[in-house]
Amino acid sequence: MHKIALITIATLIAIAALPAHASLADRKSDEATEATAQPAPYNGQVVIRGQIQPESHG
Repeated sequence: MHKIALITIATLIAIAALPAHASLADRKSDEATEATAQPAPYNGQVVIRGQIQPESHG
């Protein structure tokens, strides 16, 4: 039983020591980017399926 516990602990330590490999997408998303703020194209308007709806009177 003592040997199984030692093997389990050693295995857990070995797994925790493995380096994490981030994909290229993960590394790109972590990069800081700067862009100018753009105004909302449909600010205050109702848009349904990409078409601006006329204001309802009522």
